Order: sequence, then C-alpha cells, then structure tokens
Amino acid sequence: MKKLLFTLIAITIITAVSFAQNTGIGTTTPDTSAKLEVASTTQGFLPPRMTTAQRDDIATPARGLFIYNLDTECLDYYNSILGSWKELCGTERITIPGNATCEAATISATNCTAGELASGINGGSLGNKYANGAGGGYSVVNIGNQCWMAENIDINPAGSPAWVNNTDTGWYGYNNNSYQVAGDGTLLQWSVAMNGSTTERAQGVCPTGWHVPSDCEFMYLENTLGMSVAQQETSSWRGTDQGTQLKKGGTSQYEANLSGRRSGNDGLFYDLGTSGISWTSSESNATHAGTRGLNSNFTKVSRYFYYKNNALTVRCLKD
Repeated sequence: MKKLLFTLIAITIITAVSFAQNTGIGTTTPDTSAKLEVASTTQGFLPPRMTTAQRDDIATPARGLFIYNLDTECLDYYNSILGSWKELCGTERITIPGNATCEAATISATNCTAGELASGINGGSLGNKYANGAGGGYSVVNIGNQCWMAENIDINPAGSPAWVNNTDTGWYGYNNNSYQVAGDGTLLQWSVAMNGSTTERAQGVCPTGWHVPSDCEFMYLENTLGMSVAQQETSSWRGTDQGTQLKKGGTSQYEANLSGRRSGNDGLFYDLGTSGISWTSSESNATHAGTRGLNSNFTKVSRYFYYKNNALTVRCLKD
C-alpha cells in the first residue's frame, strides 16, 4: 500500500511539473527559465565521462554537446562553427583548428556587446578618438567570435618626439604630418603601439579592456573568414579573398581606411589610400614585429615582420 501511495505521489509531482513545461529533480518548483533543474546541497551533476578517443568517436556531434574529458580533466563542448571540440579549463579560450603554433590561451574570442555595436567604444582611456579634435567613439565589428575596432587608433600627435630614421624613438603622428580624414588614425612606431611593453596581447595604446592583437589572434580572424592554417602560417600575401572581405565595402567591414605608412629607413610616407598595415603585439626578434596588411589592389592579406622603426596603424581587439 505504501509503495502504491508513493508511486501515485511521484506520478502527481511529475505530471504537475510536466504541465509547467519544465522538470525538477530535487525540487517541485523548477525555475521557469530551465527545461531541467537539478537541486541538491549534497550531490553534484555528473556529465558523461570519456577519453579523448571516445569523444572523437562520437559521430556528427551536436552543436554545444557537453562531456567531461578523462584525459585532460576538462569539460569539453563541441563548437560547430569551427568544427572541433573546445576545452573549458581555467583561462582556456579558443584555438585555430590544426594550428600547433597558436595555443588557446593566447587567443581572445569575445563578441561585442549590443551597446558597443550600437554606439562603439566611448569614454575611458582613449575611448574617444582624437581625430584632430573632432572626438567621437570608435566603431566596432564582430567577426567570428572576436570584437574588433572598425577604425585605426587615433591619438593626439602633439608633443611626439622628433622622427629619427632607423631608430624606434617612440614617434607617432599623422600621415604626411597632418590630419587627413576621419578613420585614418595615427601612424605609430612599435614601442608607442605597445606603450613600452614587449608582452603579447598587451593593452598598449588601446582603451581599457582592449589590447594590441597578437599574430595568433590575426590568424584566428583569418581562419573564421576561410583562410587555411597552412596559408596563415606563411608570410607574404596569403589566402584567397580574405582581404576583400575585410576592406571597406566587404562583408566584414573591418577596414575603414587604408592609411599608408611611414618608413623607418628614409622617413618618407607611402601608400595613403592604397595600403593599410597594422602592428601585431608579436615580436620575431628585438628589432622586428609582426604586421597584417590590406591593399586596394589585392584580395589577400599580408603577413610580414617589419622593423619596429616603421610607423604603422594599430587596430585594437577586445580582451
């Protein structure tokens, strides 16, 4: 009789919860936002546990599929956009499929907020561009899982040290030494771009909560646009149409202006309106650092390591 009574009570509870369109285990009042709520102060939730090999044997895993990896002692989820499993371990973020040179912890993958997309970056340190006194916030754009500035950083060139050829003296200023048009931004030597730091992903001249992107972070950007890992890891002009996608009028709207550069060799300005080259926060040695470039005459994206005494643009990435 007691067994029958218990069964009837259980059926009544399950039925009541089912009518509420969600299910509770350990609670008769599951939260309305949850399809399933497990409540306990003495026990935890135990997901499926398996090795990496067993995980990889899962045929066509669903987007967001979730397991506990016994080999790495990490929670794993399936990212269908990248077509690969990702770990949730401490500072682990995301990595480029197949790219052994880019560890996950070196890549920031953070989307823009709705407020940032609506009004850009406003307020705070460098939150408002100088733009020859015009002010205004920086526009931003989501590409893949990353939130990028859609404009070059623009800082007040007044008081910049005198330009000295062949030396990274901390020089910065506008192309041809005068403000051109909105969106061109400032040309900066690498030491200024990094604000004296030599650490990858340093804030540099970027606003608080943003940083100078690393070589790997640019590779991740290129990967989301279809560039292969083999192409990413080479220098020169790589990919297929990723440059076209990033340029003004392209599908990603990353590049507002092609701002040219100032040579550290002869001190002259080049390629305004034709070429746009941005620093990365990745050094190759004491005198060279990585760059990414777009050109109005090319559909691809360049990857070169320039002398730090050149003055190039900076495009910030959200932490």
